[in-house]
Amino acid sequence: MSPARAGGAIAALATLAVIAPAHADPRPWHGSIGAGGSLLLTGQGDGSRLRVEGEVDVLPGGALDRYGGLLALRAADADHHGLACLGLLFEAAAARPRLALALHADLGVDLDAHGPVLGGGARTTLTLVGPLGVALDTGAYLVLDGLDHTRLAIDTSTMLVVRW
Repeated sequence: MSPARAGGAIAALATLAVIAPAHADPRPWHGSIGAGGSLLLTGQGDGSRLRVEGEVDVLPGGALDRYGGLLALRAADADHHGLACLGLLFEAAAARPRLALALHADLGVDLDAHGPVLGGGARTTLTLVGPLGVALDTGAYLVLDGLDHTRLAIDTSTMLVVRW
């Protein structure tokens, strides 16, 4: 390697070593509440695929402003009580205040079968006007209901949300 290339490589590494990483100012507590329609892709049982879904999520702010929790009712309709879930939320990326991508891990119960549910997914929230926005959520949930009725429920939903 020529001395000029070696000097350039050392200068580039030194520059990278001294550049401070970018950190956003922590936000105060924030979250959203939303409801909308859901399309159950698998695990529907009786062929009913169109359902409703609702979710409340809160992120406490401060040093942990990217971590939070959620409470959700997923895949419910007139004949199915749905999945009641509590979860952990991680805001993986954001172009605040308009766009946020969050990953969630859920634990809950199937309100019809009274069996445990575990799963997770990804939620993209786009704020449109003021605090109003749209959330697109896709998740996979393993419903444990004995050997014959255990199923994987995959759903995708579109919700109208209010963010704060």
